[in-house]
Amino acid sequence: MGGVSTRRFFAFGLAAAGAVPLASRFRFNSANAIGTAVRAVPIAPVVPKTFKAFGGVRSDNYDWLRDRKDPRVVSYLDAENAYADARLEPIKPLVDELAAELKAREAQEDASVPATYNGYVYEHRFSQGAQYPYIVRHKDVPGASEEIVLDAGTLAAGHPEHYHLGSWAVSPDNNRVAFAVDFTGGREHRIFVRTIATGESVDQGIDTASADLVFAGDSDALFYVRNEPTTLRSYQVWLHRLGADPNSDVLIYEESDPTFSVSIGLSKSRKLALVNINEERTSEFRYLPIDQPTAELKVIEPRRRGVIYDIDHVGDQFFIRTNLDAPDFRLMSAPQGTPTAPHWREIVPEQPGRYLSHFDAFETFVAVEVEDESGTAIRVFNLPDLREIPVPRPAAIGVASSVFGEDNEANLDPAATVLRFHFSSPLEPQCVYDFDVTTGALALRKQDPACRWCDPHRYVLHQLSAPAPDGERVPVTIVYRKNMRRRGGNPTLIVGYGAYGLSLRATFARSAFSLIDRGFIYAIAHVRGGHEKGERWYAEGRMLNKRNTFTDFIAVTEALIATGHADSRAIFAHGDSAGGLLMGTIANLRPDLYAGIVAEVPFVDVVTTMSDASAPLTTLEYNEWGNPAIEPEYNYMLSYSPYDNVARKAYPAMFVTAGFYDSQVSYAEPAKWVAKLRASKTDGHDLIFKTDMTGGHDGRSGRLGSIKESAEIMAWLIAQARDRRLS
Repeated sequence: MGGVSTRRFFAFGLAAAGAVPLASRFRFNSANAIGTAVRAVPIAPVVPKTFKAFGGVRSDNYDWLRDRKDPRVVSYLDAENAYADARLEPIKPLVDELAAELKAREAQEDASVPATYNGYVYEHRFSQGAQYPYIVRHKDVPGASEEIVLDAGTLAAGHPEHYHLGSWAVSPDNNRVAFAVDFTGGREHRIFVRTIATGESVDQGIDTASADLVFAGDSDALFYVRNEPTTLRSYQVWLHRLGADPNSDVLIYEESDPTFSVSIGLSKSRKLALVNINEERTSEFRYLPIDQPTAELKVIEPRRRGVIYDIDHVGDQFFIRTNLDAPDFRLMSAPQGTPTAPHWREIVPEQPGRYLSHFDAFETFVAVEVEDESGTAIRVFNLPDLREIPVPRPAAIGVASSVFGEDNEANLDPAATVLRFHFSSPLEPQCVYDFDVTTGALALRKQDPACRWCDPHRYVLHQLSAPAPDGERVPVTIVYRKNMRRRGGNPTLIVGYGAYGLSLRATFARSAFSLIDRGFIYAIAHVRGGHEKGERWYAEGRMLNKRNTFTDFIAVTEALIATGHADSRAIFAHGDSAGGLLMGTIANLRPDLYAGIVAEVPFVDVVTTMSDASAPLTTLEYNEWGNPAIEPEYNYMLSYSPYDNVARKAYPAMFVTAGFYDSQVSYAEPAKWVAKLRASKTDGHDLIFKTDMTGGHDGRSGRLGSIKESAEIMAWLIAQARDRRLS
């Protein structure tokens, strides 16, 4: 649970053919491509526990693995890691080869396109081979000298296990920088404040916080958000006076409803602090002027179940993206003095079937992002006449977005007449463009270094649709090398996600090319649960419609066989986080279809997790998966939960990962799942389970941190492929 993982590895793999007697589960199959070393498979102790609900009893032999304080837990995870290392040792040369290949394809030095903010020009840079960036700036005047705002590499030096620089903010007077750091990967941040000119710390740290930061107008105080200690739900907004004891901080807002969380941001006008109070299907915004930091928060529109909106403020008006009377969302505006819904005026109407996912507002224009099954496009409208200004799209299939994340200050000037956006497609590495709304000119500002080695003319990119059991057509994006198609189909990797309304976007995945160039087809299954076909596509893949996600993926698999793309003996699947739930379910429903499955940090113990209100994210996601306190929802979740439906039968080869400090999907979920699979499955196929004992949901910190894990997974899959070809 907990949304999409940023550690998204795309690979392919082929499993060892043929089943072996049950006893062979405890030894290596000497015919397996991984090698002939013999090591006992880790067997987790059985500690029976029963759970009762609605007159039924659910038995769980491995619930004890949820207690990280139990010394047996670390012992078991260490044993699994040692077993995995022994299994991978014979292919270490291939792992090293792939790791070198992946590293060589990363930019050894990198820099963002300079961006202007509040009188300064900012830039993020990576020096040769560096894991972490440093942020520099200079005044926006000719000849201005450069200074370092933050050097994440230096700050991370004392934290070799994990260091993640979250959001950061510069004070209105440009003298200080506040920044949030996650030291474990568990989404618990510590906030620091430094003087930019000297590097001197003003505040050594505010703990148990989210990454949200907004300075007050006087630059001497800071708004931040605290998390609940156990659930990590962000629920309080505080005002901290710099240099003061955090115990004296002032509580600005507290959300008492456990199904809602809180975040805070600065409006584009740089005048208002915007407090977002939301759950999966409902939202509410409140605001106050940053130059009146203790003023009462004002409500934009009171929360109404099922009504979602988000806002920004430019000039003297609010801009509102909402699903009010528009399931696929539309863009509205309202005067600052009367911002409630009766005063909202439509700027960009809804387009049914095309999901309006984001907007950027400026003084003279607005830009919106619209998703469909071919990707994401940007539309720009002049203000105030709402005339559309056509934006050139670099390719028919791909993703254009003006969202640059926490490492770029683009599109923050309300007076700008240029929109900066990036574009990527499966065959086009990310490029950054500036679109001049006054002239219509599109200027290329940066190309990904992958453009040097990826020649799109060598490959084929196209889309097809797969018929689902209910007659729906499921989009599939396919990439393969032109001269490597095989009669009877190619080995094929299918990737999927299908949750939270997050579309699995057709963008450039550099890891995939190490595999495509070896003759594999790479397919993205745009299953229900995302927004590829609008809000309907999401609604049909959540709650009591969740099974559509799984049957869509199976339908895609069968369609790729039927069209001659995939070799039916060599089909592989990959998913992470909520996509790992998809992997676990298809393994139970159709194990015969897949030769191998990669499930990274998979959400597989659905009923147990969603029944525990103290677990991080549980209460926030009742509208995604269901509430087990409601009998029909409990029964539906139980009917597909991968862990609860493991059976005594043959399963595909599997590579499973976890992060010991993962707060989005507990390490215990994949650990329990693997333990139950080992005790139940009747085949001799590989089952490898690796836990990063120092990482969280997104794996190792640093831009190169996940290369080794990715190389291990690829090498394992390639070894499985070799074994399949010999069988």
